[in-house]
Amino acid sequence: MIRARLDELATALRCHGLEVRIGTSALMAWAPKASMTDDPRGEAMNPGLSQYVAIAPDGGSLNWYWCWTGPARDAPLEAEYMCPAEQIDHATTLIRKVLHVDVEGRP
Repeated sequence: MIRARLDELATALRCHGLEVRIGTSALMAWAPKASMTDDPRGEAMNPGLSQYVAIAPDGGSLNWYWCWTGPARDAPLEAEYMCPAEQIDHATTLIRKVLHVDVEGRP
């Protein structure tokens, strides 16, 4: 079920122009427009605008979680509840808002 939900979310995100890489229990989505830059600092930051999202069970159901880096380089990822895993459209909308880039390539 986990892989099926990851595939569903990845397909929905790709339909909105986002790039996606799927792992075992998480995916990384990014806005390719945000990575297009002439600035060498931007090139070093590729993918410029990305979000890591995990899927995990909690109380018998699967949920989506935002994953954030910890306060220090070696700190574990921190997770924040997003929504139930079956709410693919809602999760897609939330992720698209975070990764939105306007027509001029600005977040």
